[in-house]
Amino acid sequence: RRPPTPTHTHYNISYTIHAVTMPKPKQRILCLHGGRSNDDITYFQTTGLQLLPRFECVYMNAPHTTKQSYPGLDQFSDGPWYSWADPTKSQSDQEEQWDESLICLANYCEEHGPFDGVYGFSQGVAVIADFSHPKIWRERFRMKQCPWKFAILACGASSQSLTFNKGTTPTTIAVPSFHTFGEKDSFLVDSKKIADLWDPSHSVTHMHGGGHVIDSQILKREPKMLVKLNNFLILQYRNSLNTKHG
Repeated sequence: RRPPTPTHTHYNISYTIHAVTMPKPKQRILCLHGGRSNDDITYFQTTGLQLLPRFECVYMNAPHTTKQSYPGLDQFSDGPWYSWADPTKSQSDQEEQWDESLICLANYCEEHGPFDGVYGFSQGVAVIADFSHPKIWRERFRMKQCPWKFAILACGASSQSLTFNKGTTPTTIAVPSFHTFGEKDSFLVDSKKIADLWDPSHSVTHMHGGGHVIDSQILKREPKMLVKLNNFLILQYRNSLNTKHG
């Protein structure tokens, strides 16, 4: 079980990666869990990816409760459990829940955003992908800009739930993105399908040796992933400085 922490926590420390000294972190990352999960699980994942304590991680639970967790997650949290769309429901109910989740996410971003980045796992990856396209954040929700400037996406799933690409051939998602896939993940094909929707000129990918999981030791087992992710984050930090000073 994770230690009790406020939903919005700012870790007021400095850190250094690859000879680049980062100031006291002011960047904020919105963190979204997968299906039949919760923010306890996301907390462990962001710790494993070393997003904590670099950033202020803001954890959001999906709006729909589910009776059971994704298999195995009840070892790490007592629940309750949430989904962006409950896979045990009918197709029409799932579509309705997905639509409600997009509305909930839009309202949350309006109240608590904007964010510098966003992290998502599994079904959370699909929610982020859907919302990151201007057909959703701009045309549907009338936002002036996407509520995040970069995305970190792990073991994506639920590509069938996406709405921005229904019946059309949309442009790719222009938000810079980091994608990690599990070599043994049963959702690997789906994960790559979602990754292909992002602009490849602004994307970084890594295939880790595990399955549908991000655990606390992943970067220790995957040193190449650590380097790729750190370099990606450094680039996004520098881009944010250029934007502020431009």
